Amino acid sequence: MKNLKYLTVACCLAAMGITATGCLDDSNDTRSEMSKEEIAYCLNTVRGSYDGNLIYVSKNVKDVNDNTDTLKISWSIINDSTMTIYDFPTRLLAANITNAELKKAIEEAPDQDITCRIGFINSSPVQFLVNPVSPALKLNFEGAEHKIQPAFYVNSTNSFGTFNQTKKELYMQIVEGAIFMDEKQTSYLTTANPFAFEAKKE
Repeated sequence: MKNLKYLTVACCLAAMGITATGCLDDSNDTRSEMSKEEIAYCLNTVRGSYDGNLIYVSKNVKDVNDNTDTLKISWSIINDSTMTIYDFPTRLLAANITNAELKKAIEEAPDQDITCRIGFINSSPVQFLVNPVSPALKLNFEGAEHKIQPAFYVNSTNSFGTFNQTKKELYMQIVEGAIFMDEKQTSYLTTANPFAFEAKKE
């Protein structure tokens, strides 16, 4: 296991937007709009397929200072607005869920590809916001089938990607912030659940 130095979810959760279907507009966004040339440069820098690590919070009962674990994962940046994370381990989205039946149902659900809407915000270094689109899970629990959507923070500086030009390494983070059931937000998720990604671009 390793230090999860990229996870910064502890700050200002109330200031982040959550949606089960897509991105929220940030009406207070004061960043200047990037030019087409800058966006093209950013895309050229990070576009491609990545095989890297998914780093997530995982309690180690034998070592209180070791609180993360790592899995191999892949993703691709297709164009200047879309990234896909492949076979995200759905069981990890069940962490911090209070409803025991729902937790078990999510843990047993198949892994999911997660589409993310991205938006470049800086060219030196290349940085972009990551807005995951919530996967829709049809799950049976408590005697009925429900549409369950783990929702992620969007248009948030805690849901981001950055490219280290010197090391040729891409770092990203997304944060699960709520659980929606049948289109309604629930209180089943007690604590936000951050995930960090790292990979070297070949």
